[in-house]
Amino acid sequence: MKKWTAVLLGAILVMSMTACGKDDKAADDAATPPAAEQGTTTPAETTPAKEEPKEEALPTADELLQKSAEASQNLKSFAMKADVKQHIVIEGEQKQEQNIDMTLDSELTLEPVEMMQNVVMDSPEGKVEMKQYITEDGIYMLMDGQWMQVPKESEQEIRDSLDPSSASPEQQVEQFKTLAKDFKVTEDGDAYVLTADVSGDNLKELAKSMMSQAGNDPQMEAMMDQMDIKSIHIVYGVQKESYLPVTTDLDMVMAMEAEGQKVSLDMKMKSAYSKHNEISKIEVPKEALEAK
Repeated sequence: MKKWTAVLLGAILVMSMTACGKDDKAADDAATPPAAEQGTTTPAETTPAKEEPKEEALPTADELLQKSAEASQNLKSFAMKADVKQHIVIEGEQKQEQNIDMTLDSELTLEPVEMMQNVVMDSPEGKVEMKQYITEDGIYMLMDGQWMQVPKESEQEIRDSLDPSSASPEQQVEQFKTLAKDFKVTEDGDAYVLTADVSGDNLKELAKSMMSQAGNDPQMEAMMDQMDIKSIHIVYGVQKESYLPVTTDLDMVMAMEAEGQKVSLDMKMKSAYSKHNEISKIEVPKEALEAK
């Protein structure tokens, strides 16, 4: 269950990185009124008729995804705040229910891939607060007021979870176009909003495609094949001018059977994005660097 949640959060992170960037297309110039013909004309003949302003058509989901993928090439860094609520039911010899709430406050650079992340998680086992720095030089964690450096042999799994995949924007567009037919495009102020109720198979195939680029995990593929995704509702907002992401809301209900137990998960996640290309470097605190 924890591994599936990590894959889903990773998929959302990849979506956000794919959709960030800038659109350099300038607005069209206003039409120039036609010049008056030479000769004797009346003022009424030389004054062009006023045209009613035309309402611009909304872009299609395909167009938004294409522009977002192209713009992603300009993305160097961003910040993300997320609120995740999970209700988990495990049915075996005894029925267990648990609620897990988690908040994440992250800053991420992409060249190189480095991250600062504050995590607060409330679960039946208690409340856990953690601060984490992931840099090229090492991974550092603060828990219970104590800094520690993650051993080198344990770093790779954490780094792999951050890999936004090496797919080109064109490849990423083809992945998301599998969902384009499900998206409805609306607008809300200065943002375009894509909304979809996505089938489980569509999302499952998308996640498999992402994982295949980062490295196949046979155990994860087998687990995903067992999943029965009941419903997925996605709301994804991007800025009109830059095509950078502003929000992602995701509601998912799924079930699976493993080791004689039936597990169901109802997860709601709300994310907000900011500081696009404003973060130059992830700075590790001095006290963390001194940790052993």
